[in-house]
Amino acid sequence: MKQKNYGMKISIIACLTVQLCIGILYLWSVYRAPVVAYYNWTVPAATMVSSYMIFAFVIGNLIGGFAQVRMNPKTVATIGCAVFCSGLIMTSFLTAETVQFMYLTYSVISGLGCGFAYGSVLFCVIRWLPHRRGFASGLSASAFGLSTVVFSPVSKWLLGLEAFGADAVPMTFRTLGIIFLVVSMISCMFIRQPSKEYVKSLNLPAAATAITGKGPKEVTKTPAFWCIFLCSFLLTGLWLILVPLMADLGMDKGLSSNLAVLTVSLTGITNAAGRLLLASLSDKIGRIRTVQLLGLLTIICAMGILTFAGVAYMALVLIVAMTYGGASSVFPALTTDLYGPKFASINYGIILLSIGFSSIIFNAVSNTLIGNTGGYSMSFVLAACSGLVSILLMVYVNRVFKQQTEQAYAK
Repeated sequence: MKQKNYGMKISIIACLTVQLCIGILYLWSVYRAPVVAYYNWTVPAATMVSSYMIFAFVIGNLIGGFAQVRMNPKTVATIGCAVFCSGLIMTSFLTAETVQFMYLTYSVISGLGCGFAYGSVLFCVIRWLPHRRGFASGLSASAFGLSTVVFSPVSKWLLGLEAFGADAVPMTFRTLGIIFLVVSMISCMFIRQPSKEYVKSLNLPAAATAITGKGPKEVTKTPAFWCIFLCSFLLTGLWLILVPLMADLGMDKGLSSNLAVLTVSLTGITNAAGRLLLASLSDKIGRIRTVQLLGLLTIICAMGILTFAGVAYMALVLIVAMTYGGASSVFPALTTDLYGPKFASINYGIILLSIGFSSIIFNAVSNTLIGNTGGYSMSFVLAACSGLVSILLMVYVNRVFKQQTEQAYAK
């Protein structure tokens, strides 16, 4: 049994290391200003790198999900990490004349590779811990989110390194790409799926450990699946609305410029913490109740941001970041619970597309509301309404989930 636990720990640590490596893709907020200055690029053009990257990431998740049905997670993760790192390295060879290709190298290639690897290691951890799916999902997702906290200062240090001189920007991309290629390739060598003997040793009900499930053709025909999709879409809205306003709005509400910047920095920590804590909470109170809690927190925070200022505003922003992180780890576990683990990577890949749509739609609607009203109040009212709708949608999903659970354990 000790040997089996050792294999579990090694595989999970390898998966978490991969998540730490590929999570740096979301450090674009650190790279944007140096990239604009080095390549003499415009701010709007550089900002679009992040938008395209998010879409490539969610599409990579979906493609990786289909691949994982036919291949083991070790192979899928290895391919994803290799593609991800190659995108970073190719980005380092761009010049001011070819900077537009950053949409291809950083956004598309690295984004696809990141998504490809992300889903494979996330669901590998879940398979090792079928009795604690929420914790497993949260552990993996928090490692991904923690990457921005860990490597943000490292990236800033590299960008200011005298040895790199005037070429600090491309050398930073190249250095990180090579280091993470080596680390991720070594980590992928230790990724394993649990054996049947290990799963049996957990002494869980057959329904909890069976590697079965409904495929995308089946689940996309069920209303409950689209309810989950809409909840994922709606619960990311507040965070997406808040991100571009966070620092400036904080100063409008009485925070000093230093406190406003600190608030932005701390969101990375609470985001990562929310991924683990709220997913673990879902193991105890249930996925449905946790999602409804996320909806309730969304309502409270959206209306609270309109009402409170100073340190209270700061606290509310950190809770929003925690809620956003929690949603990213609870939904994979919920999807697996409802539709089984066999096609979970594909099914969640479809759910994840909602974040791509949300990033465009909520930002566009919020910008329109701000432009038409001259203020941000209606944007946060919209976010509060989204939280309310999410709570109501989960009422229906809960009814479906109870029916499926009763049928599974009756067999």
